[in-house]
Amino acid sequence: MLALQTLIQCCLQLNMPQFDTMHADFGSKVREYRQAKGLTLRSLAEAAGVDFTYLSKIENGRHGYLPGAETIRDLAQALQIDALELLQLANKLPPELETLAGDPKARRFFQRATEIASPKDWDALLDLLEHRQSERSGKRKEDDP
Repeated sequence: MLALQTLIQCCLQLNMPQFDTMHADFGSKVREYRQAKGLTLRSLAEAAGVDFTYLSKIENGRHGYLPGAETIRDLAQALQIDALELLQLANKLPPELETLAGDPKARRFFQRATEIASPKDWDALLDLLEHRQSERSGKRKEDDP
């Protein structure tokens, strides 16, 4: 019986490190941001609308305490940081946004654009991007013999 328990424990250890590391990385980053902002565990928990004991378990990377996307967004808002970074750390980011989330300039561009752009601005930005792409394509064709 002891051998079976040891085997089960070894299997769990082999399968869990990546999951636990994800929890730990996410929780450590939340703690890092909280401390950098000078917030207590209780004040961040209150601002994000979660119980402070739950937040403590998140920060300590406790198994089973990885919050959902909405709670992650609430934490990011309370910390005044970009939610995409925390969502990516928690592996809760849709694959379509992975490239965007990995590029700080792209995140900054979209953050700023959502703050100030009107529907006409989005159309103008799209037209500008299409124009720049066609210019690049034209230059490549000219360069080819």
